Amino acid sequence: MEHTWEVLLGKEWRPLGTQETKLLEDLHRTGRRTASITLRGQEYNFDLAAGYQTNLSTGRPRRIRRVTPHQTALQQIEDAENPVCEYVEEASNQRCVEVWLAGDWKRLPNSESMEIARRQAAGESHFEVVRDKFRYQIDLKNMTQTNVASNRTRIIRFMSSQVGNGPDMGFGEFREAFHRVAQKEKYVHEEQVTRSCMAWADPDDISLLTPTVKAMLKEMDLRGTQKVDMTQWNHYWALERDSPSFHAGRDVNEKLREALVKDPQVLGRMQMHFDTAVGEGSSKAGLSKDDLQRACKRLVGTPQEVIEKQWAAEVLEQDEASEFADDYELTYYDFLNVMLGRKRFKVTLYMYDISDGRAQAWSWLLLGKQFKGIWHTGVVVEWPDRSAEFWYGGRLFESKPGTTPFGEPVEKRTLGYTYKLREEVWAHVSKFLAVEFTHERYDVLTHNCNHFSDRLSMFLRNEHIPDEIRLQPDMVMNSLVARALRPLLNHWLGNFGGVEGRATDDGSAARKLWEGVMPGALIEFSKEELGRPLVGRVTYVSDAECAVACVDFWARKTIERCVPRQLVTDVLAPAPASSTSRRTSEVQGPIVSDGWLCKGM
Repeated sequence: MEHTWEVLLGKEWRPLGTQETKLLEDLHRTGRRTASITLRGQEYNFDLAAGYQTNLSTGRPRRIRRVTPHQTALQQIEDAENPVCEYVEEASNQRCVEVWLAGDWKRLPNSESMEIARRQAAGESHFEVVRDKFRYQIDLKNMTQTNVASNRTRIIRFMSSQVGNGPDMGFGEFREAFHRVAQKEKYVHEEQVTRSCMAWADPDDISLLTPTVKAMLKEMDLRGTQKVDMTQWNHYWALERDSPSFHAGRDVNEKLREALVKDPQVLGRMQMHFDTAVGEGSSKAGLSKDDLQRACKRLVGTPQEVIEKQWAAEVLEQDEASEFADDYELTYYDFLNVMLGRKRFKVTLYMYDISDGRAQAWSWLLLGKQFKGIWHTGVVVEWPDRSAEFWYGGRLFESKPGTTPFGEPVEKRTLGYTYKLREEVWAHVSKFLAVEFTHERYDVLTHNCNHFSDRLSMFLRNEHIPDEIRLQPDMVMNSLVARALRPLLNHWLGNFGGVEGRATDDGSAARKLWEGVMPGALIEFSKEELGRPLVGRVTYVSDAECAVACVDFWARKTIERCVPRQLVTDVLAPAPASSTSRRTSEVQGPIVSDGWLCKGM
């Protein structure tokens, strides 16, 4: 059976690179114990007997091991129960499971994620799990979850993330942490939080702690007073726990800021309403749709004329609760989002016939199949401030709908609705899809505009575009005409530029940013796609990602996290001159280490 070699980074085992693996297999086969190798200017020593890899430039050792793919899956579960890394506390680092619910991915409870991961590691693909009064059939071949009672099936996915921490933390823990920092004061401020943290921080971490606290307090301060009361403190941590993305949480905060100008006490009352409704409901983690309706009816019936009374009336009038399934639990974020006027936006597929009508007459003769058109597509999202059309033509573009070089669409096909915000979509397009959809990779048959439209549709709605468009290239792949026209069409359709609106570049900005990511540099990053910007100090760098030290306020220490390069958003302070040559290649896959800001204090 094929073996692989892994290195322990943070608290997760990850695969070593091809060169290291080849060297270690040679050592294992010949019975030798030690060897050295130089990679990207860094020299490493491997000691198989001791089970360590040592970076000779920094003197830092890391554990290594030889495993089979099956052992790797089982070891994830064993590591959860028997931590081997100095950073591991109560929580275990393994994949969590998310389910597509009400227009976005929602994390399953930690116990359910652990159970699914455990059953998968044991080789099971079809099994049943129980949550509260609901039973679900899990199908890991098709990645679905089916409610046994209602027979409703939803898509699930695995995410590399920490389970066993943040989502189980509630307002009680948040209040306790506030009182610990505030020391009987009504408010906390930057200097006070920093001073509180210095009681446990290492002296070497002070330069990291200061910008971390500054960024955290800036996000907490919804009233702009440079001081934070307990309701703002609780709100920040609850959104860290519940919000599907930083942009989604920021949208809620913008609405709250407007409401706080009209009524400074509304945030505290909203937390009281949510806490009361959860206490009265059947679950202690969130609200069912019946709990939401009951809370709104109580608010409407209150004699006080408060701003949330009107919000509750609108929720009942528009029957917002009907969108949620019986087994859906609304989080604090969901509750605020619904009460503040959750908006959904229409998504349309614009279809352009690049054959200019000729396909309908000649496609059968030339391509062997009848087509109404040879389709180029763009995805249009209708936001209140402006609509935008996203399309692929060698780069990724955001244009005013109908103003692309393709003229007017032949057909506008409604795909449905999304809750994603404009900047949220552009962040996904420019940071993640742009890496894949480039000028060099454009191919009219295998990697074209319709493949991009399909990927964006999956992000917006978790549904594919129609098969007649998505699979059209596959239908004509082997025709002589398609193969003959392929170079010409690639040159035409994959070389657009000078188009009005936003466009991704050739990757030069990202490459320039990455050049500044060196050991010792202070960077801004996020834990996951579209996550909140965080602060960390780089400890190691490879071609694909970097390891950073960052402050965990709840664990009350600095932990190490490995960050994929696309999640690095800025270099806040350059590396010391002595560190600028230290690039390493210890990391090959994405690593998620201990929890960060949202994990408790």
